[in-house]
Amino acid sequence: MKGTVVKGIGGFYFVYDGNSVVMGKARGNLKRNRDLIYVGDIVDFDIDKSDMDGECVIHRVIERKNHLNRPPVSNLDTLVVVFSLRQPDVNYPVIDKLIAGAVMKEIEPVICITKTDLADEEELEIARSAYEDIYPTVLVNGISGEGTETLLEMIRGRRVALAGPSGVGKSTITNHILKSAASDELNAYEKAIEAETGEISDKTGRGKHTTRHVEIFPLGEDTMLYDTPGFTSLDMPEYDIYKVRDLFPEFRELQTGCKYADCLHINEPECAIKEALEEGKLARSRYESYLIMTEEVKKWQK
Repeated sequence: MKGTVVKGIGGFYFVYDGNSVVMGKARGNLKRNRDLIYVGDIVDFDIDKSDMDGECVIHRVIERKNHLNRPPVSNLDTLVVVFSLRQPDVNYPVIDKLIAGAVMKEIEPVICITKTDLADEEELEIARSAYEDIYPTVLVNGISGEGTETLLEMIRGRRVALAGPSGVGKSTITNHILKSAASDELNAYEKAIEAETGEISDKTGRGKHTTRHVEIFPLGEDTMLYDTPGFTSLDMPEYDIYKVRDLFPEFRELQTGCKYADCLHINEPECAIKEALEEGKLARSRYESYLIMTEEVKKWQK
């Protein structure tokens, strides 16, 4: 049987096959080899016929096209990068590093600007114009929920997580999405998860597990929302400095006009990127984030 690992607690895994949720453990060889099972893994499993509670045994991971270590999730299609302009103020280098980290993992970024009621129109336009021609971009008001339906359309049919600085409203947006996408499938799933989590409490004798863990919610139409509390950053591996340019799609076409093919767009003469920046064709915040990232890569290389 095939299913998706949608939650893990204390060595127990919850596997969803599209209709039902079953709890179980990894097969012994997975444990011995210390192979990690990530939330989001597509796995091969069987119901343990010797177990009176009908638990499952996970035999192997079938598919893992990408994975993150923090949080420990896999098979993401889309990362919604969430930020506000006020409370907290936007930190573009942090936002752009999140976006770059997603691109490195071949995860499609979607940009979500929140707390729109706290910023003036000029600020919103500057932020939106920095991204809307590069990535899908949406403005969401967490209080009213305005923009949630647009965001839901952007992620439909995708496996998606929300990431961004603390306090920008990721949990509020998640709640709006779950409410907008409420369906019989989601309701049945939540009841099944609650029942299975209760079973863990009975087995371990530790009472209810109240600590929030990574969990996937099926929203219907092949859409899966990864609820990842505290997802504020992505680890950036050591990287080739010349490849950093590729993490900024708006550079690609322009840089063919640079005098030097290996132009890093920093100190080189006749640089098309710097010319476009002066002409207002590139967002200065994006270029400054690029400079910060190249400096970090230089330090790693040393």
